[in-house]
Parts: sequence; C-alpha cells; structure tokens
Amino acid sequence: MGEESIIVKQLRNPAYGLIPLLVFTILIGWVNAVTAMCIGLGLSLTGVFLVRKHSRMLYDLSAITFSIALLALLFYNSLDPFGKFVTVEIIFVVALMISRLLRTKVILLLSKNKKPNVRNYLSESFRVAFQIQYSLFFHLLLVLVYFNVSTIKTPWISTLGIIIIAQLILLTIIILEVIRFLFLDKKLRKEEWLPMITESGEVTGKVAKSVTKEMKNKFMHPVVRVALISNGKIYLKRRDASRLLNPGALDYPFEEYMLYNHDLNEAVLNTIGKEIGVRDIPLRFLLKYVFENNNTRRLIFLYVSIIDDEEKFNKLKLRDGKLWTEKQIEDNRNSNIFSECFELEFEYLKNTVLMNYKLKPVEVS
Repeated sequence: MGEESIIVKQLRNPAYGLIPLLVFTILIGWVNAVTAMCIGLGLSLTGVFLVRKHSRMLYDLSAITFSIALLALLFYNSLDPFGKFVTVEIIFVVALMISRLLRTKVILLLSKNKKPNVRNYLSESFRVAFQIQYSLFFHLLLVLVYFNVSTIKTPWISTLGIIIIAQLILLTIIILEVIRFLFLDKKLRKEEWLPMITESGEVTGKVAKSVTKEMKNKFMHPVVRVALISNGKIYLKRRDASRLLNPGALDYPFEEYMLYNHDLNEAVLNTIGKEIGVRDIPLRFLLKYVFENNNTRRLIFLYVSIIDDEEKFNKLKLRDGKLWTEKQIEDNRNSNIFSECFELEFEYLKNTVLMNYKLKPVEVS
C-alpha cells in the first residue's frame, strides 16, 4: 500500500471535530436556534460515520451535546437564542470534562489492537479536548460576567461579542492544529520506520524509530549484525554513544535495524555501506535468534564476513577499532567491556568460524 497523501492525514486531524460547534455558533445568529442545532448534529453524525473511531472523539462529543440540547428544548424552550447558545456550550464543556476523566479507560478500550498509531491519534484527541475545555471554561466565565452586569450599561460586552470570541477560540484551535499536523507530517517524512515482527519474523505493522525507543521493549524489531573476521581475529570497536543497547561497549562495527519494506540483503548492505562506504565484501549468514532485555526486543540476524587477505582488509578503511584474538576476548569476557549480543554470539563464533582456523593444516615452507 502506498504512502497516504497529506489530505488523507489532515482529515484525521481530531480538531476537525470542533467544526460542527463552530458552524452552530455562526448559524445561531442567522437562523432559528433549533435549526442551527440540527445542522450541527448532522455535521457531527457525518464525522462519526466517516472518521475512524480513534480520531472522532470530538465528533462523538459534539453529537452527544447537540442531542442533549435538542432533548432539553422539548421541555424548556423559553430561552432566547443566546441562552440556547450558552446551554450548548455548557453541555459540551461538561462532556469534555467527563471524557477526560475517563481518558485511561477510553484509550484501553479503543486501542486493543495495540497499534501505536491508534494510541497516538487518541492522545492527540485528548490533547485537543484539553485545550478546548479550558478555553471554553474561561469563555463561560466571561458569559457569567455578562449575566452579572447585563442589568447595567456595558458597551464593552455584548452577546454578539461573546459569540464571536467563542468562534475565534474554536477557529484558532482548528487552524493551529492544521499547522501542527503539517509540521508533524514533514517531520515524519524524515522518520525511519521499523517493522513490528513476531519471533518467527512475521511482520505485524510498523512504528517510527523514535517512538519505539521511548516505548523500550514493547515491540520486537529485526536487527542485522555482521561479524568481521580476519585470520582468526574479530574486529571490534566501541559502540556509538547514541546506541540504545550498550553504548560504549566493544562490538562489531556493523549493526543496523532493518527498515520497514526493506529485505535482509538490503539491510546488510546498508549497515556495511554506512560504516565503510563500500558494500562489496564477502558475506555469509550464520544464525537468527531473539534478544531481549529491559530496553529492547530484537530478532537478530547474524552474518559473518571473512577477509583473510591483509591488503583487502586494509582497504576497508576501518576506524577506531582493532582486531582481537580469541584469547584476548576470553581473558576479558564477563567484565562488561563487550556488548551483551557479542557475549552471546562469541561462543557460537568460537565453535564454528574460529574453529575452522584451528583445523586448517599448517603450511610447511
């Protein structure tokens, strides 16, 4: 499936759930209040049916608000248009307050599929709900001031002015959220996406690399590692300080997450090219295993590159590392200077690849 257009992504903006209320505040000055409420309800229900449930919370609350307000008019219809406007606003603010009190339960209920983007959209909806709740709360304080001073001459405050302020609040939040989504989309276009996989390697979805780092070991991702061996020695260097796993520990120079929609061969070539600028070195797949600790979950694909020719090895232009003999590694094991993955893999390397060097016949000059 191709990348979604910016228009499709914008339509998921939860702030658009404020449009029915904005339209109502505009129409109430031009048509009958009941008609304005019905149009607002119609727009809300349209959003409820067309927008995905994790992005439509404000449409739901708008629909509930207009439904309650219309039912209330069946029993109490003596309010003037401004009174009906205030009634709708109060019901909407109360609905926002209740929804925020139920925030945890709502997120758990609507994100059972465990997809991170669902939780992100829900969080965005609650963030917008928080903004509009407190903005309209202060607006209602202004309404309270109006009712307290309406018996005296107050040229600085009027019902029209109060309604216009409400419109500006709603419009400002919608516009700011549209701009924010544009910036987020620009940022996400530069984001690296990692596949979410099972222990068997089945891809179940994708998640941004920056997001999964914050969520630590919630999702499993494929990682490619390449052991570089020359004449029975393993080349090791310190892991970059930005690494999530064992920063500063000694490890192979080649390690990379496999990106979403990339294959293993592409991931292997990427990690080699990123480190030394060339991609044409001999490679052989060794093993696949699951690694997990408190910070990360990985399905690791271990490859080996054996380059015994000294001239070819020197052409790799490796930096900041050195070749370690088997004895040097053995003498320093369990001293926390090697990465956790390397400690696990070394035993396998010792009994397979490095064993071949010991079994080679000695050349007689």
